[in-house]
Amino acid sequence: MFRARSADSDAVFKRSVAAAAWFVSCWWAYSLIAYFLGLPADGGAVIGVLAAAFVALDPTGAFWGKRTRETTEAANADALGLTSPTP
Repeated sequence: MFRARSADSDAVFKRSVAAAAWFVSCWWAYSLIAYFLGLPADGGAVIGVLAAAFVALDPTGAFWGKRTRETTEAANADALGLTSPTP
């Protein structure tokens, strides 16, 4: 009924949690700054969404590193137990 968690599902979970944290923290930080500087408060959600998208998609590889197809396939094979253990 339940499947074993793979390395990819762990990575997706970490990215999702990080994106949500960046969204909330950027929105909160903008709201705090906007309150003290008298800026419109509507920009916080937009900045939060942009920051969360940048962290989740990570186009530069700065947060999560670049993974090649070979590393992804090897991680999946290890998670499924398809590789033999090394002595």
